[in-house]
Amino acid sequence: MKKSFVLCGIAAVSLITALGLAYQSTHPEHGCAGLVPENDLYIPANVFAAGGISKAQFNQVLDRIESIYRPEIESMGDRLTVNRYWDDGTVNANATKSGKNRVITIYGGVARFPSMGIEGFALAVCHEMGHHLGGGPKYGGRNSWGATEGAADYYATLKCMRRYLAADDNATALKKLKVHPVAKAACQAQFSNLKDQLICQRASVGGEQLTQMHSAIMATYDKPNYDTPATYEVTENFHEEGYPYPQCRMDTYFQGMLCKVSENSRMSDTDYKQGSCYSPVHKIGARPRCWFFPN
Repeated sequence: MKKSFVLCGIAAVSLITALGLAYQSTHPEHGCAGLVPENDLYIPANVFAAGGISKAQFNQVLDRIESIYRPEIESMGDRLTVNRYWDDGTVNANATKSGKNRVITIYGGVARFPSMGIEGFALAVCHEMGHHLGGGPKYGGRNSWGATEGAADYYATLKCMRRYLAADDNATALKKLKVHPVAKAACQAQFSNLKDQLICQRASVGGEQLTQMHSAIMATYDKPNYDTPATYEVTENFHEEGYPYPQCRMDTYFQGMLCKVSENSRMSDTDYKQGSCYSPVHKIGARPRCWFFPN
C-alpha cells in the first residue's frame, strides 16, 4: 500500500475494492492546494454507487457558494473562478491562484463518492475556499498565498458552511439525516439559538461524510468518530509535512462549527486570533492541537 502526505504532487493509491470502482492515473497533475493527497481513485460519470449527489445538486452547491463569495473576493481586488468538471471522475478538488485570479476546481468524482451528500460536498468546496480566505498558518514556496490544510478545514465550518446553510430549512433537511449524538449534544450545549444549533448539526453530518472520503483516500484503518478525538499534540504547525490524519480533520471541522465567533468576521494572515476561537480565551472551538501550534 502506497501512501503520501505531501501537498499535491505525489500519487496516493487508495484501496476501496468494496466499491467495485476502477482506478485511473490519467488525470493531470494539479500542483496546488488540494482537498486530499493526489490519488488514483476515479469514479466515471456513468457509475452510480450508493450515495453521492446528482449533477444538478453539484451545480446548485457551487452556484450558491460562488454567489456568496464572489463579492468578498472582488472586494479584495481579485477575481473568483470556479471550474466545474462534473464529467471528470477524479476524487479530488483544488485551489490555485495566479495573479489576481483565485481559482477553485471541483471534480465530479468527489460528488459521486459513496459517502457524499449535499453537506459533505458543500464542506469540500468550503475547504477549497478556505485555502483562499482561511488566514494563517500559510504554506510556503509557490503556495505561500494559501492557507494550510488544517487552516482551510477550520475555515470551512467556522465561516463557509454557516454562510452556505443559512438560507436552508435545516430542520427539514435534518429529518432525513442521522446526526451523531456527540455532535448533536455539543451543538445544543454550545448554541442557545435553534437556528445556530441546526446549522451546527447539519455541518457535523458534512464532517462525517467528508472524513469518510479522507479516510478512504489516505488508506487509514481507524474510522474517524466524534467519540474519539485525537489525543496527540504537535510541537510546530503542520505545514509541508502534508495532510492531517482524518480524525484530526474531523476534530478541526467539529471545533470550527462549535466556535461562536461570527462567520462574517474575516480571518487574518498574520494573527491567528482574529476572527476565530483560541485558547485560553475560548474553552471550545479553537483549532485542534493535533495540527496547530499557537505562536
